[in-house]
Amino acid sequence: MSFRVRITLLVSLAVAVAVVGASFAVYYIDKHEQFEQVDGELSASRSVPPLALKLGRAPAQELLKEGPRAASHIVRMRAGTTQIVLPRSRTAVMVKIGKQAGGIGPSTQFSTEKIGGVRSRVLTLFVAGREVQISTSLLDVDRNLARLRWLLVAVSIGGVALAALLAALVAGRVIAPLRRLTEQTEGIVETGDLSRRVVQPGNDEVSRLSRRLDELLASLDASLRTQRQLVADASHELRTPIATLRANVELLSAPKALDPRERAEIRADVHEELEAMTQLVSELVELARGEESDVVPCDFRLDEIVRTAVDRAARRSPRSAFRTRLEPTTVTGVPERIDRAVSNLLDNARKWSPAGEPVDVAVHDGVVEVRDRGPGIDDSDRPLVFNRFYRSPEARGMPGAGLGLAIVKQITDAHGGEITIDRAPGGGAILRLQLSPTR
Repeated sequence: MSFRVRITLLVSLAVAVAVVGASFAVYYIDKHEQFEQVDGELSASRSVPPLALKLGRAPAQELLKEGPRAASHIVRMRAGTTQIVLPRSRTAVMVKIGKQAGGIGPSTQFSTEKIGGVRSRVLTLFVAGREVQISTSLLDVDRNLARLRWLLVAVSIGGVALAALLAALVAGRVIAPLRRLTEQTEGIVETGDLSRRVVQPGNDEVSRLSRRLDELLASLDASLRTQRQLVADASHELRTPIATLRANVELLSAPKALDPRERAEIRADVHEELEAMTQLVSELVELARGEESDVVPCDFRLDEIVRTAVDRAARRSPRSAFRTRLEPTTVTGVPERIDRAVSNLLDNARKWSPAGEPVDVAVHDGVVEVRDRGPGIDDSDRPLVFNRFYRSPEARGMPGAGLGLAIVKQITDAHGGEITIDRAPGGGAILRLQLSPTR
């Protein structure tokens, strides 16, 4: 069932409930009013002189004073039953005075009964110990209510049919923007062109949805471009070491092509190339993770993470010295990823620091500062050092693929932090990783 059909059915159902409810209300209100009118005429009949005389509510002289006009009230009398035609009324009233009903005080009661096969309205009185019943036919009332019922049924059917027609027309206009949005989205899915947009003008819900879809498409397009660029860069970076490894393995497979010293040198080269490729693959995997993490962020001591990373770097590079000033600081994030970012900062500083020069590491207020004593970073290189696979002219002769600082930037962004670079007094660079401390 389409959205348009559902809207039409729901609107028609709502109108049907409203019309039928209103019809029932009109019917029962009119019925109540007609019965009240009949009851009023029955009550008024007690004041008609013949009946008033019978009820002992008027002396005989009053009946005589009525003269010919009184006679017009009395149509027929028989066996204790009097039929009276009320003045200014189309209703014939039957009056029946029963036997003595001892012990019953004055009271009145209305009821609906069948008298002679005809539905009638009956007023029962208890006057002076006698039961008096005054009744009138409901034929006119029933006839009027029957006509009203058919009229309300016709109005209800016509109203619901008209509502369904109008609902179908309105639903078409209402869902037109949604239909266009669906068609544009299907076109994007079929062509795979994420550069297309589905924006709808206006400020309604469909327009806001289209803007959010455009934002999603832009994000997907940027992500896909980044992935393609990463694959292209990784292929380029892996091509040279793989070619070198292939050549070295072919040389090692020739039994008499190399003397023992050359063979040992080539084995060492193969080992270095494998280490470099392992590091490169590890960094590519880290970059491919993006901002996703299967670990729930938690509060942890940043100074303890940095201390662990410094101890590990010192063990790996016995010739490098590290000086630390670590103040207790608690932040929120994923400890393992922050540890990876700090390790990359330490490796970068160690790589650029001359032999014998220490690397200064400080932690305070959610900030990790790492200072090297190398040549520093040129102003022209600062906007580029966090790009993937970027290496300055000075770094191209050093180990690495230019992914370390890119990983630091990615992890920092994922934690809502900031990474900056400054020149250090006396030479070198200071890299600051800023996170929000937990108070």
